[in-house]
Amino acid sequence: MSLELSPWSTPVEQPGLDAHSVHLWRFRLDVSAAQDFLLSDEERLRAERLRDPQKARTWVAARSLLRQILAGYVGIKPVELAFAVNAHGKPHLVDAQRADICFNMAHSGEWGLCAIARGDEVGVDVERINGALDHARLAARFFSKEENARLLTVPVSRRRREFFRIWTRKEAWLKGKGGGFSETQLALDPLFLDHCSVCDSIWQLRLFPVARHYLAAVALRPEVSRVQRWHLSGSAPL
Repeated sequence: MSLELSPWSTPVEQPGLDAHSVHLWRFRLDVSAAQDFLLSDEERLRAERLRDPQKARTWVAARSLLRQILAGYVGIKPVELAFAVNAHGKPHLVDAQRADICFNMAHSGEWGLCAIARGDEVGVDVERINGALDHARLAARFFSKEENARLLTVPVSRRRREFFRIWTRKEAWLKGKGGGFSETQLALDPLFLDHCSVCDSIWQLRLFPVARHYLAAVALRPEVSRVQRWHLSGSAPL
């Protein structure tokens, strides 16, 4: 089954979502988006524990926008949403509000992404391509032998971008499964080398740009045939 990826579009008031579609929301993370009055007491405390004020503002902005996006699918006010987390810290809506909506969020630098699916889990990652990052050290720590060998076949001028191509797909897949990066991921099979691939019988992966110097990936169930991409501008509740 081929996967259709739409252009980034202005969202409609009530976007329809079926079992064969996933919605991707792109948004800027700035001060105007940080509406902490939408957050729970626990979320505010988490933001206050972040030592870097910029990281705290970014986290509040991302969480505020997540609540606004999800509220449009669940049909209640953003402030009324309640979340729980799994053993790895991946959040989900509590059962009473879930209405079979699954989601995953990622943010890096000035951009955030949220993936919404109906009935099945989904994973997403976005990374700013940082020219100062020691990508070779991270690859040696987290990538398989085959993935590291792949990096060495790429011209030096393109090696950093290839690192992020592998990293974003790997992290999106792990988040879709409900986990995250750890030392044990070194033993993973090299499933993340193709531009667009089905990595096993349960997941398919798609790589795409978000903005200049930003790369992202989404992990989807094989039955998904369309990814509708929405660009959220402003911060007014949906």
